[in-house]
Amino acid sequence: MHTLTYLKGRRLWVVRDILVWGLAGDAEFYFLGEEEVDSTGRLLFGTASIGGEAQDIRFTDLVDYRGNNLPLSIDSPRVLIRPRSSYLAYLIGEESNTGFKIARDASAPGPVSVDFFIYEMGG
Repeated sequence: MHTLTYLKGRRLWVVRDILVWGLAGDAEFYFLGEEEVDSTGRLLFGTASIGGEAQDIRFTDLVDYRGNNLPLSIDSPRVLIRPRSSYLAYLIGEESNTGFKIARDASAPGPVSVDFFIYEMGG
């Protein structure tokens, strides 16, 4: 059974030449608010980023170098980024089973091109 589990997991996708335009926020603020609608009060909680917007990448929107679409969900993914220029891109937070957030170097004059190596680590 362990061999079967090993063979089913640990897949790898190589995705080439993706443009990263997103920027990381300089600060993230948490807020608490109160609103009243039709005599019903509500308490609201949220976050707001100031200074940029990270790019949201979904696995299902990516195509590997062989022309295959990536699956909707990847079990315990790990994403390695290979820059195609002197400007870097980096992950924001942790990968989820459906995608990840990425941002580019703020000093880059525009979007930067990168390659992704996406590994399925398995459960």
